[in-house]
Amino acid sequence: MIPERANIEYYDPNYVEDIIFNVRRYGRKSGYYVNIEATIKQPWGDDVSFHVVLYEYLHNEYKRTFVEFHFEHLCKMLKSDPYIGKAALNAGLKSCPLQPNRYVLPNMSIPFEHFPYIWPFEKAKGEGNFLCNKNVIANGTLFMRFTKN
Repeated sequence: MIPERANIEYYDPNYVEDIIFNVRRYGRKSGYYVNIEATIKQPWGDDVSFHVVLYEYLHNEYKRTFVEFHFEHLCKMLKSDPYIGKAALNAGLKSCPLQPNRYVLPNMSIPFEHFPYIWPFEKAKGEGNFLCNKNVIANGTLFMRFTKN
């Protein structure tokens, strides 16, 4: 998976502020990395859920696919998910619940040791939502490409 660009559409200033979400490449031969920075204003624990829906780029538009990830408990996701949770832990998250503080997660990349390379589409958009008690805390979009490399 190669991330291309990222943006935040919405965030609730009661829960989080000063969000930076971007994709960087540090040299011509380096990989692409996702960088996330945010200041959390309230504790984030298992009352926070994270949902990702992938959209396939098809005929000049993005259409919703069957690929969705729904993590009802943030701490459980960080401990057990081999892709998103492991990437966050590798980038520097150490404990859960997350306490009010500034979090910087630089150079995130998804670990692909066990990723199935038989993927149904090449270009996609992932929409992610953080929810607390069914209220949206933040949502953003990551545009990406899937290759066999």
